Amino acid sequence: MGFDQVKGILDQGMTTWVQAKGRPANLQGHGATFKWDTKADLLAASGHGKRLIQPDVIGQNGAAANLVIDLRTGIDSPLLRMPKGGPFIPDDQIKIIEDWITQGCPD
Repeated sequence: MGFDQVKGILDQGMTTWVQAKGRPANLQGHGATFKWDTKADLLAASGHGKRLIQPDVIGQNGAAANLVIDLRTGIDSPLLRMPKGGPFIPDDQIKIIEDWITQGCPD
């Protein structure tokens, strides 16, 4: 498992959302660093002022990463689960992202 698999999951999640909604996603409101084109981008990414993957969870506890929480349940409310309004990334794929973070975000 590596970044390419994580990127693929996130990209597919966005593609599925766009197809279901019939419109492009507007991610500008999340902030200028909200992207995952590269591993460095994802590790530096923030959304609404919160790091997607906080440095202190890397190699420790992927389940505590804001990204995983947002994908699984929403940080502040189930109404805020991402991608907003679904369709949501399947739990088994979120677990892959969680494990990747717990394992130290290997290439």
